[in-house]
Amino acid sequence: MPTWNYSTVHLHSNLVIYEDPVWLGNHIRALTAVNEAESEHPWNVEDAPKKFITAQLRAIVGIELIITRVDAKKKLSQNRAEADIPGVIAGLKGCGHAHMATQIGQSRARITK
Repeated sequence: MPTWNYSTVHLHSNLVIYEDPVWLGNHIRALTAVNEAESEHPWNVEDAPKKFITAQLRAIVGIELIITRVDAKKKLSQNRAEADIPGVIAGLKGCGHAHMATQIGQSRARITK
């Protein structure tokens, strides 16, 4: 790789565990509605037998992350001369890091505006 580049996010959070079947059922129904919305014949949780739904909800543990802080950092060749950037981007693309190359290109485009 022509230079060390990275983007990272560290999330700090509190973890909440849910085993309440009502809470879980509401979330499962909402997730199902979102994921089935574009289906020609959307499936609904209520399409399953009640006994099955009840058993499945007992087997699910809900996890909620309440984000309390976000630490984000990028190092995208900011320390490189503008003339070096096309080579950095080409090198990253050439070794399979197209996403990082795109991030550098976008970052430079914002800086030069």
